[in-house]
Amino acid sequence: MSVPTRRGSAGAAWQYHSRSDTHSKVACWTLLFDALLECDVLRAHAEQGRLGFGINHVMVGPINKTLDLVLTRVPPSRSAKSRLSFVDLVTRFGICLSDTDQLELATLPAIAHDDMEDVSEVLVALEAKACMTEHLKSLPRLHAEILATGYLAKRSMPRSIVVSYSLVNAARTFRTPSGVAKINHHNQPEDAQRVMEMLATAIPLARDTHNLIGYDVIGAIAIECSNDGSPVVLCDGTSAPAKTSHIRYERMIRSLCSEYRSRVG
Repeated sequence: MSVPTRRGSAGAAWQYHSRSDTHSKVACWTLLFDALLECDVLRAHAEQGRLGFGINHVMVGPINKTLDLVLTRVPPSRSAKSRLSFVDLVTRFGICLSDTDQLELATLPAIAHDDMEDVSEVLVALEAKACMTEHLKSLPRLHAEILATGYLAKRSMPRSIVVSYSLVNAARTFRTPSGVAKINHHNQPEDAQRVMEMLATAIPLARDTHNLIGYDVIGAIAIECSNDGSPVVLCDGTSAPAKTSHIRYERMIRSLCSEYRSRVG
């Protein structure tokens, strides 16, 4: 996210723009990257050609909903043709990788992106959200949107692993893309902490509702994004979930792996 890209009707370069999904694409790619590195069963299924993925995948159900990321089961009958790969998206999304990241990426198995016409069994359904500014004002909407997606996913794909992943801005200032690019000032770390508290306590876990509503896995990270061209960095201070929190990023990855292992094998 550190590299600005042209977004919005004016075509100005921004690191984050609410009317663009670049941030969620990058977030989903990096999450899948970490999951493939950390989860042996995911990596094994990818090596066997059994695992596919999709970004901006349309979930068909009571109300069709575009999901930010899905992991799918590749059917044996799938026709052989050229498809986008996980590696291809590094260039397409403008993702900047360190030398270590590039070496690790080279060790991962090839995994192909589902095409729009594919009718795939969804194993993992993930919704990515971002809360970048006006944290307290955004809380009711953010909460409602996360709840709605979890409900629709459980109704449409009750056997899928449903994941909520949020990016929360811990920067003290934020340059808004709208209007005259005014500077919003945040009360940090309190603003980010309030959002993290909501995610940890007000989003139901499916295991507590007999799998009727809620999420199987919930996670969040804190970042510092002033949206002014300065580097976007991870924040691991008091704005981030505690190491003991179930929504901490590392625990989210391990919980996702555990759920995948128990359900998919």
